[in-house]
Amino acid sequence: MTNLSSTAVINSIVYLLTEAYAGPPDPSSTWFIDNEPDSGVLGIVANVSAAEASKSVDGSGESGTTIAANVEHLRWSLSMMNAAIRGETFEGKWKESWRLLTVDNASWDALRNELRAEFEMLCQDLQAQTDLPEQYLTGTLALLPHAAYHLGTIRQMIERVRA
Repeated sequence: MTNLSSTAVINSIVYLLTEAYAGPPDPSSTWFIDNEPDSGVLGIVANVSAAEASKSVDGSGESGTTIAANVEHLRWSLSMMNAAIRGETFEGKWKESWRLLTVDNASWDALRNELRAEFEMLCQDLQAQTDLPEQYLTGTLALLPHAAYHLGTIRQMIERVRA
């Protein structure tokens, strides 16, 4: 039996986060997304307009019904993990992460840039770790299915707002 080093675990997490957000690091071998460039969250929202991102898919305008709300929720979740790794207090007030429903062109560009920055910061901070405390490991692992879920949701929302 082989023991996994913390570095191997962290590298696997970063690889899968990269697949979810930036797209497959190696398009010939993906684990859960399409093996095409830009098939992660950042790639699929790159060509979504602010108007599309702000359109409610169910007409209610409630939280979570816009692409912008889902992107902000992902940005917020990454920022909370980044804060925790820096030793700041984690405040998991999930309702706050759904307040943004609509964006204009400038705020949509800013939101996508902020999501990318939080993702890149998390990957850098994780790779700088020699040991990852259990609470951070659990939280970081939870980000993987969370990103996969929202990736699928955003893909479906794009189809609906463009229909």
